[in-house]
Amino acid sequence: MVTVETGTTVVATEDCVATTVDDEVIVLNSETGMYQGLTGVGPDIWRLVQEPTEFDEIVSALVAEYDVDRARCASDVSEFLETLATSRLVETDANTAR
Repeated sequence: MVTVETGTTVVATEDCVATTVDDEVIVLNSETGMYQGLTGVGPDIWRLVQEPTEFDEIVSALVAEYDVDRARCASDVSEFLETLATSRLVETDANTAR
């Protein structure tokens, strides 16, 4: 399992294509066929990971935008990005191994 936490850099995989339908971003890994529909804060996170971005930068951007506790935000973002990584929609750097 992939761990996404402080010090982890995350980026969308090159094999992904995305489109927006209403308020939902649909992301497809064209190599694996894995996809996710992103709603709520998901599209904001997706926009942030179009370039390599550190986990803490993502959390800081969301805390600045939304009325959310930083620890809760970090936990939720970690879980979300781990799901995307498992689906091979994002890649993380080698520093995520424990």
